Amino acid sequence: MTKKFTRQLTSTERVYLVNSEVSPPFANQLIMEGMGVLEVDKWKKAVEVASAANPGSRLVLKGRMNFSKWVDSGKTPPVREVDGTKWDGMGPEGASFLNTPLSPDGPSCELLLIHGNPLRVCVRTLHAVMDGRGTVQWLYDITRALRGEPCIGFNSTLTEQQVAKSFQKKGRTPKPHVYIAPTGKASGNERGFTWRRIQMQGSNYPNGLGQIALILASEAWKHSDGPVRFAIPVDMRPRMPNMLSLGNVTNLIYIDITEDSTPKGIAEDVKQQLEEKKDGELYWGDELVRYMPMSPIRKSLLNEIETKNRTGLYRNSGIISNLGEIPHKIFCSPGFETTDGMGVPPCIDVIPCFCGMARNKDLDIFEIIFSMPKALANNGRFEALMERIKNELKRGTPK
Repeated sequence: MTKKFTRQLTSTERVYLVNSEVSPPFANQLIMEGMGVLEVDKWKKAVEVASAANPGSRLVLKGRMNFSKWVDSGKTPPVREVDGTKWDGMGPEGASFLNTPLSPDGPSCELLLIHGNPLRVCVRTLHAVMDGRGTVQWLYDITRALRGEPCIGFNSTLTEQQVAKSFQKKGRTPKPHVYIAPTGKASGNERGFTWRRIQMQGSNYPNGLGQIALILASEAWKHSDGPVRFAIPVDMRPRMPNMLSLGNVTNLIYIDITEDSTPKGIAEDVKQQLEEKKDGELYWGDELVRYMPMSPIRKSLLNEIETKNRTGLYRNSGIISNLGEIPHKIFCSPGFETTDGMGVPPCIDVIPCFCGMARNKDLDIFEIIFSMPKALANNGRFEALMERIKNELKRGTPK
């Protein structure tokens, strides 16, 4: 008899669950754009096959406190057809279907077939269940099933903490909440987040992460004096060769920005931190969260949101993620040719901004997507920030 897939609920995922309650949907939302036809019956069958091979996409939460774990429900994630004819794909307007909460009681993942021009396919996964890379891998197996190819099956049960401790014995101490936001302090108390997508002509922007970090820092210093620091997500899967996981196996490194920082220097700093395996450093107190009820975690987060809105000081100034090349061709399937892709960065009220970027060499464009709390984005600040990036990001020589 085959043993049912289970995985321990980690301290990080416990916090993510509270995030999804307080700032829904707190989900990974990977969107592929293309042309052709979306045949719902074929996609439903492919999701059924790929999810059977990847039970990490069918998880529900069982147990309490330290005994909480993810368990395979055996239920295929839903496939929904939605109307995207009024959505231009450049922001949230016309895409209310992206706001539907996902639940730890199921379904925790789903696939949307979005009818419009262009056609779009969106994979949505509760962040407490998997990270962005895991979401990409699940979609990869779905499209393999559509093509009649065998699924890979990303079924490792290793947790973020186990992976990190396998290559890094050092921990880290949390920094004080002293970092300023690129938008200045919150205006009003509106909850939730919004997002914007930029498509820059040309796919080669050298040290794009560093360039954007400096623009954001410059904008922050226009509003007030203070330190600026950005978190950089790092996928730890390459640290363990042949580890196939859908789960949350991403940790953070940090870059501190000063007036003397340069894009090249920031890139060298990131490289050095990875060489020193700082992506494996965990906060010493994080494991205690596994033993805490949800209610005090929820209360702590709500208090933190109120404090951040009042003081304008954060754990960091935002998150910046460089995804590299969009591998859209591997997501093509019979009847649907994928031409571009993007992801809506998950954001909550205590993160000043989340920026994701990627290259599309075939279309010769550089994709940038920002998400930001509405209380920071209002009064024209989000639009002004996007204009600065469009005007100041320096393009390199085409390769």
